[in-house]
Amino acid sequence: MSKFGSLALVCADNPSAFLGTEEAQVEGELDGADLTRINQALVELGYVVIAEELLESDYNGPSRLPSHVQRPTWWARFFGFF
Repeated sequence: MSKFGSLALVCADNPSAFLGTEEAQVEGELDGADLTRINQALVELGYVVIAEELLESDYNGPSRLPSHVQRPTWWARFFGFF
């Protein structure tokens, strides 16, 4: 879940463990039927599901990211760091 608004990410393991849900499905780590059910439940709860691949894109908009962030991404902007 995002720290801003109603954004959600579904991934098979830790974020970035796979290059996205498609790779996780190909490797047998994420069942397509499960993914569909999870996405549907999140949408019904009012969340917008964001693809992990998109979150790894560069972010160049305004933010208050920590100074140590060398390559801001959409992930850093909307989900933060662990």
